Amino acid sequence: MLNTSITSEQRKLIIVLSIFWGTLFGALGIFFPYYSLYLRQELELSGQQVGAAMGVFYFVGLIGQPAWGYLADRTGARKILLVILCLGMALGFTAFWYVEKYSVLLLVSACFAVFYTSLIPQGMALGLGLLYRSDNSHFEYVRAFGSVGFLVTCFGFPYFLQRMSHGLDGTDLGLLFPCSAVMILITAVTVLFIPNQNIIREKAESGSWRRLFCDSRFIRFFIYVFLANFMLDGPMFMFPIFVESVAPEDPVGTLKWLWLIMLVPEIMIIAMAGHIRRRIGVRLLMFTGLAAGGLKWVICGFWGENLTILHGAMFIHSFYVVGALVAMPLYVNYLIPSDLRSTGQGLATMISSSLGGGICSNFAAGWLIDNVGPEAPQIYGGIGALILLFIAPFIVPKVISQQSK
Repeated sequence: MLNTSITSEQRKLIIVLSIFWGTLFGALGIFFPYYSLYLRQELELSGQQVGAAMGVFYFVGLIGQPAWGYLADRTGARKILLVILCLGMALGFTAFWYVEKYSVLLLVSACFAVFYTSLIPQGMALGLGLLYRSDNSHFEYVRAFGSVGFLVTCFGFPYFLQRMSHGLDGTDLGLLFPCSAVMILITAVTVLFIPNQNIIREKAESGSWRRLFCDSRFIRFFIYVFLANFMLDGPMFMFPIFVESVAPEDPVGTLKWLWLIMLVPEIMIIAMAGHIRRRIGVRLLMFTGLAAGGLKWVICGFWGENLTILHGAMFIHSFYVVGALVAMPLYVNYLIPSDLRSTGQGLATMISSSLGGGICSNFAAGWLIDNVGPEAPQIYGGIGALILLFIAPFIVPKVISQQSK
């Protein structure tokens, strides 16, 4: 599976980073699929209120993501910052468990977002710094374990709820918060075992981040990722609400099986992503993800009331993940100088996930749910993504590997 030329030290590093991603995405596998459903069912929020509550994460991320990235590059203390981000998330999950009022929810969401929105891009920056070796990268194998963790917890959490609710009147979706907190604490402990190599302690000079905005390639790339996340993220965040509309008798159980279908092929495709990237290039791999995401949402929006078709459409999800969530940070890694790796990943995530997806797409999706219908985010987002696919080659610049340079 892995390249036999890697050393024993590198193999140990791959194992530690695999545990890091597995436990991190294990926490998100409990939180992400069921959080909007919790807000809808337990707190009885409207679609726009759910969109606003989730949008708060990304308003804060507009500042937090580049700030954490710049701090990591200036100080070189990337491991310490990752531990702080993990502990902040654990405290945030615990605070969510006690929220009852919408105003308090917004406040806790803002505090939680300071840590939550920056953990993945900073983990990407550290992992790519340690593992990325141009065309011979083992990053895809490591990232595949994140999907394994997401699968185990996403699929297992409903069974845990059933076991906990034995003899009671109903399940308590709020248990997702303490379970997520425990998982993310394990992630924090794992970070301590990452070797503190020189490459992740590299420091950037003051004001060096300005170089990124002097390169037209970054500006064009930022335009693309904003538009792509605007089209695709809102439908994903609001997907539990859509599922509730087509399977109101058992939305949690239906979500469980839908995520299983999405994640099993995703693990295999991500593990093979390195081979695919070497053949078609990281740019085309991103476009493949955009096409898959658009096609998936169009099918769900128009024909998702047929549960057979809905389940079948989930097989496309793995190609979306590889293109949007794996190829994008790899593409950034081609563009940025090594001393600005954390800043570059933070800025890219700010523009794509926070501004394009978390804020603009979530608010648009919430408005569409309340004013058009629960399937509207999938229909409009899918069509928009497919339109973007035709103009993307004119926006996104071609890149070559660092080795080629």
